[in-house]
Amino acid sequence: MNSNDDILIPEEYSGRILTGNYSIELKKRVEDLLDIYRAFERTGNPAMPYISAWQEEEMKIWYEFASGRFVDLMNCKISELAEVLRKSVTDRIIYRHPDTDASIEKKVFSSGELIAERENLREEGRKEGIDAVYKISRNKTKSIWLKDVATVETYKQDRISLSLGYLTVVTKEMKAEEERVEREKLQVLLEMAGAVCHELNQPMQAISGYSENLVLNVKKDDPLYSKLNKIMELTRTMGDITGKLMKITRYETKDYVQGIKIIDIDKSSGRNT
Repeated sequence: MNSNDDILIPEEYSGRILTGNYSIELKKRVEDLLDIYRAFERTGNPAMPYISAWQEEEMKIWYEFASGRFVDLMNCKISELAEVLRKSVTDRIIYRHPDTDASIEKKVFSSGELIAERENLREEGRKEGIDAVYKISRNKTKSIWLKDVATVETYKQDRISLSLGYLTVVTKEMKAEEERVEREKLQVLLEMAGAVCHELNQPMQAISGYSENLVLNVKKDDPLYSKLNKIMELTRTMGDITGKLMKITRYETKDYVQGIKIIDIDKSSGRNT
């Protein structure tokens, strides 16, 4: 390890590496990056550059540098940025680029899954290209999407990794993608509903017809009379359900069991009864 004799520490510096007990190689790298990233930010480019770091033993991220726009967006101090961002991420979409010939792989992680996958993702980031898009919720009424493009450098002597990247706001693009996915889901739902209704209608009509004919030949005091009426009532209920299915105009879900969601037929068909 080396001293800070040849390292220029900016007055506004709030990281750890330049003032810590790390190799001169790592400190020089961070010093050069700080100059490059600060110059980049002065160009007015909408991208928000950052340098994050973590030590293998701690696995706790901090920022050596973060664009002022990024810090303002998260409404916190740079020393709080890593923790605030971690708590604000509700979804993350990972795009892997194994090589130039392979297709891009997309995987969506919930905030809970991110915790379990974080180390695997960091390791993959060292070996192959990974881009990410974060959904950030700073309050209950508004969310933003940030695209993160980064490369990871590892310094084995210091047991430190650096993530060198930039963020761009892609809320408009992601909302358009969400709308496209919803339209595709709705189309699949409509096709499935139509097929289900078509298959059910004929046997339901037959059951209803048979039940009505039998009722005409059974006296009201016969135990079968109430059972046949119940069959007709249930058949009408099934007819009401298929009617709702045919009127579906949007994709709505509701909680079922153990975190599973199912289609909310009433809301999807515009009926809340």
